[in-house]
Amino acid sequence: MGYLRIAAVCAALLLCSATASAQRFLWNVDFDFKFDNKEYADVEHDASVTNFTARLTPQIGLGWGRGNALMVGVDFLNDMGRNTYVAREMIVYYKYQDDRFGVYFGRFPRRNLIGTYSNAFFSDYISYYDSNLDGLMGQYTGSHGYVELVLDWNSMLVGDQREKFSIFSAGRLNYGAFYGGYNARMYHHAGSETVRGVVDNILIYPFAGADFTHYLPQFSALYFQVGWLQTFQNDRAYVGRYVTPGGIQLEARVERWGFGIYNSLYLGGNLMPYYESTVAGQPAYGQGLYTGEPFYRTDKGIYDRLEIYWTHKFLSDIALTVSAVQHYDGDGWGWQQKLELQIYLSDRMFRNFRKPSEE
Repeated sequence: MGYLRIAAVCAALLLCSATASAQRFLWNVDFDFKFDNKEYADVEHDASVTNFTARLTPQIGLGWGRGNALMVGVDFLNDMGRNTYVAREMIVYYKYQDDRFGVYFGRFPRRNLIGTYSNAFFSDYISYYDSNLDGLMGQYTGSHGYVELVLDWNSMLVGDQREKFSIFSAGRLNYGAFYGGYNARMYHHAGSETVRGVVDNILIYPFAGADFTHYLPQFSALYFQVGWLQTFQNDRAYVGRYVTPGGIQLEARVERWGFGIYNSLYLGGNLMPYYESTVAGQPAYGQGLYTGEPFYRTDKGIYDRLEIYWTHKFLSDIALTVSAVQHYDGDGWGWQQKLELQIYLSDRMFRNFRKPSEE
């Protein structure tokens, strides 16, 4: 309840400021309902589970000048089966946004990212449950592409809690139907007051591809992409040297009339060599160190993901997506079914609304 009181006080102050001057009162409400059922009995590198959740994220803020805003909100999350909504995280940040540049400082929603990141960097689970970034972000969007750089300080050194932060970036440059780009991340996974050790986890993904919607605009998506996933990892306390697993990744997507097929094929080594490491007989790292899809720790040299989906936007504020995903990790096939409803409401919906003049 502390978050709610703080947010209420901030709301009152922002509303008073907005009404007392030429500043603008801003608001937005995000709703995200997700059903994600994973049936992984025949695969080796992930477990069966059902995530059935709803998220509500109301925000209010004060806008001034050309693109400045100060926002505050609360992130509510409910796993189906619980009795009440619980305030999960407070959101508070400053942002500047114009046609080319974006800057964020504070704790802000992950959905403000403009980069497209491989699932080797962020799994579906992490993207949904770790929905906010703590730190700062800079973005640039030009006529031929974009670049963004993010510092996410996602764990503070307190007692048994490890200090962890990541610096990650994405960029893309388009040239006609062809493009090139990258994902990159440095994850600093340090110790706590009771557990020693630091792990440096660096992952880079340069890629190139062709987007055929340049010639066939009737398709919503039609591209092929090839890239190389490369890691540099060092468990300073227990290994003392860098290990460098990597491999090639092929991706393709085709979508028309809302129906789509997406396939990614990874051929290479285990990108998560310390995933199952133990210290004093206890698990040491797991998803605390690796935020990508656990299938990328395959020891069979292959991970294939095939997704068949349908997506549709109702008006411009409501999106529904239904998908079936097949995972193959060299040991067996896993099946995943997903349904997601997203609603994004904001003051922008009403800015251009004008009552008809009376005759």
